Order: sequence, then C-alpha cells, then structure tokens
Amino acid sequence: MAAIKNFLARDEVKKATDVLNRIHPVDAAEVIEHLSEPERQIIFKSWAPKASAEALLEMNEHEQVEVAEQLDNELIADILEQMPADDATDLLGDLEEKATEQIISLMKSKAAGQVRRLLKYGKNTAGGIMTPDMVRIKKNISAEKAIDTLRKAAKKFENIYNLFVVNDERQLVGELSLRELIIAAPEKLIKEIMNPDLIYIETSTDQEEAAHLMTKYDLLVLPVVDEEQRLVGVITVDDVIDVIEEEATEDMYRMSGASEFETDVAETSLFAATRSRIPWLVLALVGEVVIVGGIIASRFSGLYVAVPALVIYWAAMTSIGGNTSFQAATVAVRGLATGRVDPHTIRRRIWREFLLGISISVITTILLFFIALAFNGREIAIIVGVANAAIIMTGALIGALVPIIFHRLGIDPAVSSNPLLALVMDGLSLLIYFSVALVVLRAFGTV
Repeated sequence: MAAIKNFLARDEVKKATDVLNRIHPVDAAEVIEHLSEPERQIIFKSWAPKASAEALLEMNEHEQVEVAEQLDNELIADILEQMPADDATDLLGDLEEKATEQIISLMKSKAAGQVRRLLKYGKNTAGGIMTPDMVRIKKNISAEKAIDTLRKAAKKFENIYNLFVVNDERQLVGELSLRELIIAAPEKLIKEIMNPDLIYIETSTDQEEAAHLMTKYDLLVLPVVDEEQRLVGVITVDDVIDVIEEEATEDMYRMSGASEFETDVAETSLFAATRSRIPWLVLALVGEVVIVGGIIASRFSGLYVAVPALVIYWAAMTSIGGNTSFQAATVAVRGLATGRVDPHTIRRRIWREFLLGISISVITTILLFFIALAFNGREIAIIVGVANAAIIMTGALIGALVPIIFHRLGIDPAVSSNPLLALVMDGLSLLIYFSVALVVLRAFGTV
C-alpha cells in the first residue's frame, strides 16, 4: 500500500495501476479501502473498468457504496457494465433512487435492461440474487449444435455449470450436464438425453429457501423461473454462500436483541445501535421489575423472609432456566433455518429436547442436592433438587417450542430467542422454585 501511495504522491498513476493489476483483486480491494477519497478517484479514473469491477466486487457492501458515491456517475456506470448483472444490481439497490436511475441511464442498453429487470424483484428473493447470465439450450437441436452453441457462449460467460434446456417459449423443460453432452452422439437430440426431472425455484421465493435447496441437494447452480415457467436466471453457489452468511448473521443479531444493521460496527452510528437495542432491554428491564420482582418475588416474600437460605439459590434457579431455554431455542432456530427441523421432524425434535432436559437435570440436580445438603440441610436440598429438575425440563420444552410456534405464525424464529425469552424463563423459574419451596416447607411443618 505504501508503494501505491508513493506513486500517487509523485503523480505516477500508471505505475500505481500496474502494481494493482499484478496483485489479486482481493488484495487490490484492501489497498483501495485504505486510500483517501482523492486517491481513490485518481485510481479509478485511470484503471481499466474490468479491473476496477473485480476489485470493487471484493469489497464489503459499505465500502462498495462509499466508492460508488465518490465516483462520478459515468465512471461508475462503465465499471458496473463489467460486473455480473446480479452484483451490479445489488450495488445499485443500496444507492439512493435518484443516483441509481442516473447511473442506469448511462449504462449500455443491454446491461441497463438486465439491471432494471432484476431491480423489480425483492432484494431477499430468488429473483433478487439470481444472475440472468446463463446458457439456454433448445430441446430440439442436436448435441453437435448444442456444443457449438456452448462454445460460442463460453466467451461471454465466466462460469458454465449444468446446461438448462428450454422449449420454443423459453420454458424450462430439463437440464443437461457437460459430461452428458460431450459423450452423446453428435446427431442425438437434446430432448433425448436431457434430464426432465430437475429442481428449480420461482423468482418470488425467499432467498433462504433457495439456499436451503442448494445445500440440501448439493447444487452448484439453481435455475430460476417466472410465473409462466420461463427460465429467467440462475443462482450460483457463490450467491448462496453470501445468503447463508447473511441469514446466519441476521439470526445471531436478532437472537441477542440487537439489529442486523449492526453487522459492521464501524459503519453503524451510536444512535442507530442504541435505537435498535434499547426496546428489548427496556422490555426486559420493566418485565423483570414489574413481573418477576413486583408480582412473583413479592408474592413469596414471606417465604424467603422466614427461610433466608432460599435466597442463596435464587440466582442459580433463574440462570439455569434461562440458559437451558436459550440453548434449546438456538438449536431450534438453526434447525429451522437449515431445514433440518420441518413438519416431519418437529415431534421428534421436541421429544429429544425433553429427554435432553431430563438427562441434564439428573446430573445438575444430584450436584445441587449434595451442595445444599452440606451447607443448608435436607429441606433446602430437596427444594433445590426438585425445582432444578422442573425448571430445566420446562426451559428445554419452551426453548424448543417457542421458535417453532413463531415459525408457524410467520414470525422470524430468531426473535423468540432474544431477551423476551429470558424474561419469560426468569418468571417461570422463580414461580416454580418458590412453589416447590412452599409445598416442601409446609410438608415439613417449617411454615
């Protein structure tokens, strides 16, 4: 990077771009990210649009937008024309609408048309992440002609995986691997050697479902069709990797009660981060004070005043309940996201969590029982042991059930694992603990 800056300082721009051309686009992107705005403008004005596009693609979303806003519209239009249509669309979708329209108007008609069509689809749909760059093979042509078509198309498309077969109306009717095409007799018709049973997805389907299908069936590419079954694009494996990372990050943030917009800490303002987190924290704070403390704890105040030893295990009971439910919820949320939890496996998953709760409760109950027996006597030991077992099994069931219920209601299951779940389990844990204590102490005649 120092060499690039030195060349720019001496106005030797050609030497700077020559260095960038010799290194990998990932490394070039890192160098550009550390340049000042004037230095970036000098580089991109002198650099070939193709090389500029390759480096820009390796930057994160925020850096791409920043660079695009720093360059004049005509230059960024030239760079976007060198990008795959789906990547260019993603970048334009993050710019202001007025700037997007101006840039598209400066692009060549073919590239502009592709971008406009992709912008019509929702950003998080299959149509929004697909690329229209693909090879279509007519079903009634021969294998020899198909190879000739493929040879010509290879000059335009960087990646060619499976070939997709269409009819005269451009409707998807089958697929064909390169191997099957190459070994076929030259005179064989494509419709005779294609596979008519293929997996595809519609443009309006959520991107997470596309990622699930490609992961489940180990697909390198997934065809996308419109409402009339016409082949309009494909989703490639690199697009799916981005989706999986994005969805996993989003779930993680939502489960913690933060916002997915905080992914890049450096780019998220203090005000925006505070605004995204404060609602859940205020809800938890008010709930803990009003419900857990004001209603449940105060209702049993006479009990722990009479038997102060109960207070010692108060925090342990709420902690074990919250942790158990959060663990179960995390497994359920991830299972729903990856498709491993579906209508056919829900009962088995819930039963497994219940059995797991029993297993964990046996171990922790024995441990707590003997600790309480050694320091606080038989009555407290029985209370702690029974309450611990009940709380863990309750936490395991609630943690497994709530995300599934949210999913059935069309609500993101990740939301169920945020501080709201902790509040519910704190209240239930104390209610179970003091209820067990009341029953046991009355049985022993202590209260």
